[in-house]
Amino acid sequence: MFDGTSVVAGAMIGSGIFIVSADIARTAGSPGLLMIVWLITGLITIIGALCYGELAALTPSVGGQYVYLRESYHPFTITWHT
Repeated sequence: MFDGTSVVAGAMIGSGIFIVSADIARTAGSPGLLMIVWLITGLITIIGALCYGELAALTPSVGGQYVYLRESYHPFTITWHT
């Protein structure tokens, strides 16, 4: 749990704060609107993390997103490349 949280936090800090924040600040135009944008995107990120956590709890096999898609859709849609 700690390792997974650390990887996600590192990826978010690396790509979110240092790369994207300048563009968002230019587009938003005001600090208040910038904070609202950050709060909304943070909420969306938390919802996505909770969805992946639920999927991981429901799926006993290893494979991440591939397994979730394989279980969700018809086998033809996943194995077309083989």
